[in-house]
Amino acid sequence: MVAKNIYNNIRQFREQKKHSADYMAIQMEMSVKKYLQIEKGSVDLKMSKLDKLVKILGVKKSEIFKLDY
Repeated sequence: MVAKNIYNNIRQFREQKKHSADYMAIQMEMSVKKYLQIEKGSVDLKMSKLDKLVKILGVKKSEIFKLDY
């Protein structure tokens, strides 16, 4: 379940910043479908993409990996 929380955190941070999935996909230079697969945890998130993602969202990696117990 740890991985699921990470992907949920990505979606929650995107929603907090009021970024659309379209906007995120454009910024990450990928299709919307591919970006949404990342948020769902359907595809592996490479470190290079994670670096870009946190920069766009304006958060630290540690915030993405923060777990709610």
